[in-house]
Amino acid sequence: MKFVFRKLSGLIIALLIVSMLAFLAFEVIPGDPARSILGTEATEAKVQALREEMGLNRPLPQRYGLWLKDFAAGDMGMSYSYQVPVREMIGDKIPITITLTLMGFFFILLFSIPVSLLSVRYENRFVDQFFLILNQVTMSVPPFFVGIIFTVLFGLVFKLFTPGGYVSYTESLTGFLGYLILPSIAIALPKAAMTTKLFRSSLITEMRQDYVRTAMSRGNAPWRVLVHHALKNGILPVITFLGMAIADMIANSIVIEQVFGIPGLGRTLISSISKRDYPVVEAVIVLIAVVILVINVIVDLLYRKLDKRIEI
Repeated sequence: MKFVFRKLSGLIIALLIVSMLAFLAFEVIPGDPARSILGTEATEAKVQALREEMGLNRPLPQRYGLWLKDFAAGDMGMSYSYQVPVREMIGDKIPITITLTLMGFFFILLFSIPVSLLSVRYENRFVDQFFLILNQVTMSVPPFFVGIIFTVLFGLVFKLFTPGGYVSYTESLTGFLGYLILPSIAIALPKAAMTTKLFRSSLITEMRQDYVRTAMSRGNAPWRVLVHHALKNGILPVITFLGMAIADMIANSIVIEQVFGIPGLGRTLISSISKRDYPVVEAVIVLIAVVILVINVIVDLLYRKLDKRIEI
């Protein structure tokens, strides 16, 4: 319980720091939301009146305190551009980005674990060399470029899907998941290649340990030793990387959503930044930070669960 309490305390402190930085960042960035709403032709009196109405003339600590209090209560404020509650504006977009990230994570595991096991089992043979070359190529290609290739190849050439023909999960769950397959693979491929390289190296190290040789000397088949003995220890370094990979996929989803025309948090974030819609931007940044920090805590707990000797 002390370990869990320490992790949760660190999570809360980190969230406070992130929220503070997200709020303060827009005090440094040039621009005035009131001026952006009214336009450049508005008089200074109208701009000041709107700033007063929006609470922008209050002292910075007071504004941050009120914003944090409301945010903790579930009130994310009002969108400057659309004059609707931010919670309503981004509420239906959160499941889209989360689903895209989870599907990408699923494909990372689907691709990397079998390939890693095959590479280790047939180390330095043709299969291993083939996957090593394929890994190097896949790691060097950014997700957005993979997304463009998928759009051209599967959308325009083979016509397996309609580029930009996004299907909402409220209309058809199967259509929604089907449309997210290619974007999630585009996000997953570079991370799957990195995971494979790390997992392969870790498993090879484990296969040279004394306990593996002892298991082999008892007559266990190589596949059984690899899966039942080396896998558990070899996967420990990979867990940390996978936690970072999920965080990176959330960031990459911003670009992928633009490529495939997916109305998730990424597109909302970019649109709100261009319009200086600060309440929306701050809410999205804090929500993404919450997901990333929670994932880090889960990774630490998994580490502790898999190996009691590890103190984090």
